[in-house]
Amino acid sequence: MRLSFRPPHPSRDRADAVEILPPLPALSPAAHGPERDAGRAGRDAVDRIEAELVRAARAVGVAARDGSAEIAAAAADAAALARGLDGLGIRADEARARGRALGASAETLAAETEGLAGVLVQAGRHLERTDAESRVLEAEMAGAARDAARVVEAVATLARQANRLALGATVEAARAGMGGGPLWQAAEEFRLISADAARAVEEVRALSHRLSGPGAVAMGSVATSLACLRPAFATTSAAAEAQAASAWRLSDAAQEFALSTEDLVGDAVAATAAADEAARRMEAARSAGAGVAGLAGGIAGRAVAALRQAEIGDRRVHDRYPVDLAVRVGNWGLGRVLDLSRGGLLLTPPEGCGAAVGARLSLDLRGIGRMQVQVVGASSRGLHCALGDAVAEARMRDALVAVEEENRPLIAAALGGAASVAAALEQALAAGRLAHHALFDTTYRPVAGIEPPHYLTAAVPALEDLLPPILEPLLLADPRTAFCIAVDRNGYAPVHNRAQAQAPRAGDPAWNALHARQRRLYDDRVGLAAARSTRAFLVQACPQDEAGRPPLREVASPIRVHGRHWGALRMGFRI
Repeated sequence: MRLSFRPPHPSRDRADAVEILPPLPALSPAAHGPERDAGRAGRDAVDRIEAELVRAARAVGVAARDGSAEIAAAAADAAALARGLDGLGIRADEARARGRALGASAETLAAETEGLAGVLVQAGRHLERTDAESRVLEAEMAGAARDAARVVEAVATLARQANRLALGATVEAARAGMGGGPLWQAAEEFRLISADAARAVEEVRALSHRLSGPGAVAMGSVATSLACLRPAFATTSAAAEAQAASAWRLSDAAQEFALSTEDLVGDAVAATAAADEAARRMEAARSAGAGVAGLAGGIAGRAVAALRQAEIGDRRVHDRYPVDLAVRVGNWGLGRVLDLSRGGLLLTPPEGCGAAVGARLSLDLRGIGRMQVQVVGASSRGLHCALGDAVAEARMRDALVAVEEENRPLIAAALGGAASVAAALEQALAAGRLAHHALFDTTYRPVAGIEPPHYLTAAVPALEDLLPPILEPLLLADPRTAFCIAVDRNGYAPVHNRAQAQAPRAGDPAWNALHARQRRLYDDRVGLAAARSTRAFLVQACPQDEAGRPPLREVASPIRVHGRHWGALRMGFRI
């Protein structure tokens, strides 16, 4: 058999889209010499290709996972940076508000200080006037004191003279005797005048004492204090003016700080957005890396499945039948057997059973009995075991009689359906209803707005007419049949059964996943194994589908058109 690889469609990774050309003649069990050696060499080549694919996929997966881990760490750092920048922006915004408040406060302080300086200047002027007036008052009080002293001296002189006159009048009145009445009267008047003058002298002296004593001293102290206050007022006024100038400068600086902080806020917002975008892109890259790791494994798995199902790479000597049997594995506990054949079985070992390739195990299968097996391979599905002795082979042969009998009608239905589809396609080609290149077209054109993705090929219009008349009767012939579809070698189903092939609804993926099942690629492990198998039939277990329906048993048979492998007929049966 020859393999030809087509480039993938740009909208979907089809790295495993393999076009299988007409096969070379298969080797018969009785082949000898160069023919058998050529078959062995072909299988060895397939083994090497498979090993290289798996190795490359693992390397790509490891590199993608490591890259994803690094990108995830960088994304976490970018997210932390974004949070820090966001906090910086908040703090810068707060600083801007505080700067504005400080500027406003400084402006108010400057205005108030300017007002205080003005008040101090005005008070200094009033102080100067008060100082001058106090000095004038001090001089006037000194003059008044001097005038009062002169008045005291004059009044004292008058008192002394009045007293002498009173004494003289008294002496003369005494001399005059009875005729001295007027003199006695004059003497009395002079005594009264002398007494009044004496009292006036005391009052004027007291006034003079007040003018020239503590009052004059206090007035002098006031004048002196006012004189001392003038420099203090001048200094205070100058300080207030300097403080006002400083407050204005502080206000200007605060306003400039607020403007600078606004720029910082804008830069922080821009930096935060950039960091968020970087984190988003890194997360997308991490997801893409994880997808690459999964895609590498998926591509390798699909390529290996394609190789294993081709004649040159098919390692199966016997047909396998899916089962689900409980088995006790030595002293390890209970496991499950997933498929049986005349040469061996697939074992899901119990937890903790680490049997390596080459190990021998003792199994006790329910309904079959004890047998010895040898582990000949391991995969994600479990341990692949070969029968270890004649007793095991005999018991397996007896058990498979019932299994084969149960599957016989299902296999016959699949074989007959595949032959009918092949005949109908050959007739359509002969009649010109379908072009050869259209039938084998693998350019899958996606239908926009449909999830899961739907595709169209050049053969879809003709196949929509040709296939339903064959598939629908096969579906209804056995009540156990859950589906009956024809797929090409890449798992593409151009049509599905009417019950599940309703027209897709744009924007309604849940409905489409359950009902719009035609025109889809079923390229999972089970689907590719069925589509690319070149054995007469292939029996598999289908896992639970997206609708939650129970597992099915599937039988697939290849469809060949004029000897060229086109695909397979897949029939699913309820267990």
